[in-house]
Amino acid sequence: MKSARQAALSAMVLLIFLISCAGVPRGRTTALHEAADDGDIREIKILISEESEVDARDEEGRTALHHAAMTGDILVVAALLNAGADPDLPDVDGRVALHYAVLICNPDLAAMLLGADAEPSLVDNDEETPLDLAIRSGCEEVEQTIESSM
Repeated sequence: MKSARQAALSAMVLLIFLISCAGVPRGRTTALHEAADDGDIREIKILISEESEVDARDEEGRTALHHAAMTGDILVVAALLNAGADPDLPDVDGRVALHYAVLICNPDLAAMLLGADAEPSLVDNDEETPLDLAIRSGCEEVEQTIESSM
């Protein structure tokens, strides 16, 4: 039979595990990162108007633009780009927002980033450009979008 102390410890370990799985922001995640993750365009606009640092990085080196690109939220990406977000800032994996547009196979997002002068020839830590990634993953629409921008 478990003692009360062991039961409490087990409950605490379970709670910590559940919190870590719930996507609770850790490290240097900012309100702008969280709003981008949530697709909260209203909050994004408020934070931008309050002059939040649009290219602030989290512990993975990702900006709010990386977060928005990972979710495929065109409105948030557009707001961040209009606020001056740099589409070519790499994260710790060397990936830029365009890499993430490819990973979710979103040609509209890729076109928006390319229209904001995202550089399609940047390589990540695996030496892959967004085009290489599109070809390898079989995302033909994004492949064509990138090729037509070159």
